[in-house]
Amino acid sequence: MTPSGTAEQILNLGALGYCAPELASTNKPIPSYKADVYAFGVILMELLTRRSAGDIISGQSGAVDLTDWVQMCNREGRGPDCFDRDIAGLEEAPRVMDELLAVSLRCILPVNERPNIKMVFEDLCSITM
Repeated sequence: MTPSGTAEQILNLGALGYCAPELASTNKPIPSYKADVYAFGVILMELLTRRSAGDIISGQSGAVDLTDWVQMCNREGRGPDCFDRDIAGLEEAPRVMDELLAVSLRCILPVNERPNIKMVFEDLCSITM
C-alpha cells in the first residue's frame, strides 16, 4: 500500500467509528497497535450493546456516538443500561458483561493510557463464567 492509500483507509474507518482519536486529528494518520486496540474496544462495545459504532444515539444529553454513550452511561453508574437486553438477561451475564465493558472502556482510553493488546488479552483471559 502507498502511504496515501493507508491514510485514506484510516480516514474512511473513522467514518464508521473505529478510528482512534489520535488518527482522526491528523491529515496523515499513521497506523499503530494502540489504534488497533482502540478499534478492538469499539468492536467489543458493539457486541455488548448490539449497536453499530456509527450509530448516533439520542438521549437526554443530546446525540452522541457509541463510545461517548457507553462512557457517559458508565460515568453515571448506568453501565448495565448499555447492554443488549437479549444477552443481559443471562444468569452469569451481569458480572461477565461488566468485566467486558471495563475492558472495552480501557481500550478507548487516550493513547498514552491505553493498554497494549497483550494486556487486553490477559484481561480477557482472566474473565471466567
